[in-house]
Amino acid sequence: MTSNKNIPINELILSEMKKQEISISAMAKKLDLSLNATYNTFKKSSIQTDRLAQISEILQVNFFKILGNHLTVQNPIDPKIEELTTENETLKEVIRLLGGNK
Repeated sequence: MTSNKNIPINELILSEMKKQEISISAMAKKLDLSLNATYNTFKKSSIQTDRLAQISEILQVNFFKILGNHLTVQNPIDPKIEELTTENETLKEVIRLLGGNK
């Protein structure tokens, strides 16, 4: 189950644009959108993933990671992942101590 926190992605993007001194008209050109379409995109608190990927590339900010950090997953899909990760790290250390992977 995930958290119901609504992350206003438009506000995060606009804040980053302000920080990087990128105007809405400049962003519209980079997105190959009209100025009106760009304003409409940033009025909404949600955005399509393909558009978010494009904006992430333009601004060089991983907005997916930012959004992902706000999610809480209580029931991982595979509870053995953490156990297997720990075992993998232990095996890597044993191989290193035995002189492997020089």
